Amino acid sequence: MSHTVTLRRITRFRPTLDTKFHIDYAWWEQSGRDFRLYLRDQLCDECRERFADHQNTENVDWVDPDTGEVHQTDALRECLRTRCANDPDYINERLPLASACFRIFLANNNAPLSPNELHQLLPWLSAELILRTLGGERVYLGLRPAEA
Repeated sequence: MSHTVTLRRITRFRPTLDTKFHIDYAWWEQSGRDFRLYLRDQLCDECRERFADHQNTENVDWVDPDTGEVHQTDALRECLRTRCANDPDYINERLPLASACFRIFLANNNAPLSPNELHQLLPWLSAELILRTLGGERVYLGLRPAEA
């Protein structure tokens, strides 16, 4: 009697310069890290003073600029989108690569972007470096491929 052994090859998804990335909120839940604490850390100084506590903030109305729809959203996110993201120094060359990308996704309501698109917003970083960082084995700040 002969046994046939089927080996299943495990392949890892390999992101490219055109692979879209985003903040994977499921990763935050599974990691046990406090997303709201990290979110508060991304606020500008003015908003950080306004929200001394990252846990007890109110919900506010947010109008989606693309659709005109009104949504309830966290006050920390609203402050980041409407105040912090409009500061020209909010995303700058002094930030670590992952933090700069994280801030972009927070500011754009987590719309997926590729390393090529992120490079357009972060011209001091090459698309290749962004891909190597976000597409590597280690996950930084929940930044993962949106399609996998």
